[in-house]
Amino acid sequence: MADNHEFWREIEHYRRIILSSASGLSHTATGQQVHNEEDHNRKVVAACEKIIEEVVTTISMEESPFIRVPKQPRREGVTSEDVRGGGETIVSWGDKRSTRRFSLLLHTLAQSYRHVKSHTFSTRRDVYYQFPGLYGNQSTLDRSAEDLCRMVGVPRDALHLTITGKGLVGGSLTYTTHDGTTVHVAQAAKGVGVPECVGGLRDIQSDAHYVLVVEKDATFQRLLEAQFHHTYGPAIIITGKGYPDLVTRQLVYRLRHNLGLPVLCLTDADPYGLHIAAIYKFGALARDEEGVSVSCLAWVGVLPSDLPHLHLPPPACLPLTPRDYGKLATLAAHPSLTPSWIQQVREQQRLGYKVEIQGLTHIAQDYLTNTYLPSKLRQGGWVV
Repeated sequence: MADNHEFWREIEHYRRIILSSASGLSHTATGQQVHNEEDHNRKVVAACEKIIEEVVTTISMEESPFIRVPKQPRREGVTSEDVRGGGETIVSWGDKRSTRRFSLLLHTLAQSYRHVKSHTFSTRRDVYYQFPGLYGNQSTLDRSAEDLCRMVGVPRDALHLTITGKGLVGGSLTYTTHDGTTVHVAQAAKGVGVPECVGGLRDIQSDAHYVLVVEKDATFQRLLEAQFHHTYGPAIIITGKGYPDLVTRQLVYRLRHNLGLPVLCLTDADPYGLHIAAIYKFGALARDEEGVSVSCLAWVGVLPSDLPHLHLPPPACLPLTPRDYGKLATLAAHPSLTPSWIQQVREQQRLGYKVEIQGLTHIAQDYLTNTYLPSKLRQGGWVV
């Protein structure tokens, strides 16, 4: 850990703000989560049984059974809890165009029902490999699972059919998976894969002061190699390897809510880095759902507003492309972005160039780990 006792002033100040704004969070988060899981379990079981009862009743009347599937909502900010009312599709056994979809929906429903009733989990990948001839490919199973989520009105992980993530986690963290395996993350020099069943994690423990989310795997590995999580920690470091998948975002959310830790984000100073940081904090531009967005996340860098002060050489400063300007325009229209984030969008547009995290090596090879990040932690200046 850094020797300077003042080093943690900003971190601890930020942590106090988080805890005071969520009174009693550290004591109630786990209980609330269990309550939500139980509610979702009951909802899934009841919905599945109702669907099957309706199908059986229709068949007993010698009519063709059908299922009503809510359509995918397109407006921004819609969650899985309010997808009904956006129109629906009738998936009928008697319609040749939807017979296969009807069969797949019932099979996916049966898989989910079995796991929810038995309090077990399975990855969608495992389900697919059990029935490859039925689904044909995993994307077909994914579509069925998404249909079922909208039919039942629950988050995706409530089906107990989880998604295999690509993210990594390192640093001071221990947890027990849904199958009883205890994972000591700190023992893995290069980090461990984000667990598939984040909703099934138990006994999450850490002495970390904060969670640092980084955009790229290369940066993640560089920080671990430099022992940044020890020297300026203890800390937990996570990467989604670019745009984060659902399970990586769920893990960040759980660490924030279960442990009451500040969540900081480090990305490239470019439109896509800004978008990635915004996804962790505000959610996706399209449909999102509960239990994934961390509204108190702070973007520590690399900020567009930092660039003029870094005095980087021309090779590190890449001109914005038309596609970059288009991305910035889209971000500027994001309904959730706060003024401080919009200011960074405008600053990037004004500068007309972008810088990757690796560009800091033009100053010094260890500038990121020895100077830039430590100074950011000491002095604040984050975008919240």
